[in-house]
Amino acid sequence: MFHRKSMSGRLNAMCVAALAIMLSQGAACAAAGNVGDTASAASAPLAVTPGTPLKRPIVGDDPVAIRAALEKQPIKSATPSLGDRVRSLIPGGAGKHGGNADLAAVGLDREVTFLVPVSYGLRYHARRHLLTLDFDLVDGDGEGRTGILLRKVITGPRGRGLVIAAEAKAKGYIQQIDIIELDPGKGNKTTVRGRTRLSSAAYAQTHGDFAVALSGRLVQPYLSEHVEHAEPSNDEPTDITTKTSRLYLDLQSISLVSPANGTVLVKKLSFSK
Repeated sequence: MFHRKSMSGRLNAMCVAALAIMLSQGAACAAAGNVGDTASAASAPLAVTPGTPLKRPIVGDDPVAIRAALEKQPIKSATPSLGDRVRSLIPGGAGKHGGNADLAAVGLDREVTFLVPVSYGLRYHARRHLLTLDFDLVDGDGEGRTGILLRKVITGPRGRGLVIAAEAKAKGYIQQIDIIELDPGKGNKTTVRGRTRLSSAAYAQTHGDFAVALSGRLVQPYLSEHVEHAEPSNDEPTDITTKTSRLYLDLQSISLVSPANGTVLVKKLSFSK
């Protein structure tokens, strides 16, 4: 009897020991699996969430579309009242009067923004991480312009050096020049100057794409147009017709932007002589 109990006790002890070994091996395997999973997670690259919002490009209003809308919907240009004249003397005051039903009919009783590409006068000082701007928006090209150039398109061939004046028209040397200018109501103040700190990486992201953003509301007379025609001459043997349209704006803000990557670099710029 004692022998049977002893054998039974030894068997029970062996079973318990075997069970303990099995449990310890299972725990070790689980731990190893967890370590492997953790290592895999740590070594895996970070996933980029689809749809992560990026900066949108800055797009201004189309001066051609605005001109077409104003030509299609003639705007009443009533004689300004005394209150209107007083408001016009206050910066930004002209845009604070009531809405204009005629402008609203063509979707222009709102703030508009025009982008003027910066063609010169901008410099980046790499060592100082400093971006400076000195840009004449009106007569930077030396053509004697009195408004800010928004668009200039020339169609047709030029006859200089190719034909004499008497034969220019017959040989098709006829040009049409379409110009759209902006009158911001600043008189002889036409230059924008400014500066800002900008890292080398941020400057590289602009890819040299800069523009001055001019924002405000259209004001009377809203649009004026005139057409000039020049017959072929010995100096310029080309028949040239030039249409110049001018938009009038109550300017409310000036900014330096990089349109392509949607970055506003400098706010609250102003015109100076």
